[in-house]
Amino acid sequence: MIEFSDVSQQYETEKPIIRNLSLTVSQGEFVVLIGPSGCGKTTLLKMINGLILPNSGEIRIKGKELKEWDPITLKRNIGYVIQQVGLFPHLNIEKNIAYALDIQKTSETKKKERARELINLVGLEEGYLGKYPNELSGGQKQRVGIARALAADPEIILMDEPLGAVDQINRAVLQDEIIRIYQTLNKTIVFVTHDIEEAIKLGTKIVVMNQGEIMEVGSRDTIVFHSKSHFADDFIGNKGFLSYLNIVKIKQVVCSFNESSNGNTKEMPLWVSEADPLIVGIRMCLENGVNLVGVLDTAGRVVGAFDLGCLSRLTF
Repeated sequence: MIEFSDVSQQYETEKPIIRNLSLTVSQGEFVVLIGPSGCGKTTLLKMINGLILPNSGEIRIKGKELKEWDPITLKRNIGYVIQQVGLFPHLNIEKNIAYALDIQKTSETKKKERARELINLVGLEEGYLGKYPNELSGGQKQRVGIARALAADPEIILMDEPLGAVDQINRAVLQDEIIRIYQTLNKTIVFVTHDIEEAIKLGTKIVVMNQGEIMEVGSRDTIVFHSKSHFADDFIGNKGFLSYLNIVKIKQVVCSFNESSNGNTKEMPLWVSEADPLIVGIRMCLENGVNLVGVLDTAGRVVGAFDLGCLSRLTF
């Protein structure tokens, strides 16, 4: 879907922004770019959209070299979501969402249908379509920004720290919404963040960058537990491990009672849900001085047990 081959970018009087970088983003992947400020994450995103061209190397989108694309056609294939959202203040939410469809001269009926479809997809009620941006909260504006990026049904979605200005509670909710949208639409997403927990929660592939170079590429399991880069190891650190425990669900490590308690559920005083993150089960055991707690499914049925040896059952 997207391929960088030995790409470099440098302005005349500055140090290189991107250095001999090679990266492949496959169709349907959720790739998160993470690293310190100034490491080249946003530049990489802008290159995909054709806003910045490389000094050397090659970028291919859907098998076609970047400079061979018509700029307008390329941008119609790519949705872009930024932190500042950039909604048009003089247009209501329906018209903001449908803006890309205006350019494509889509009929009014189809624009209205698409706006209603997308406002529901991002978790807002249809009543918001008649409102204006200044009537929305920051989190609501971000949802509209995501809806607008999806309006023309692009194959690729670029997100540049879209949740950076949203408070922590709404940020977690919006992260869940982005995961749901990704799973529903199966788009290819490239997402920039500086937040380690956000990267581990969202990405099917995580790319750790520093000074214009890729330090590590892998799944969250690889990045947290099997990093081969000293920089990535230091950058992710303990926060990555704690984030992992706060994201991965108990369901992935639950064992049978026969394994852990000889099948005796009556003597199990403490219970957790299989939908709880690992950290909940660990805290339950440590705070109560026990090695084992029972596990219920979302309907309250007994499904097994959780113990402090749970991590040994994870497959990395």
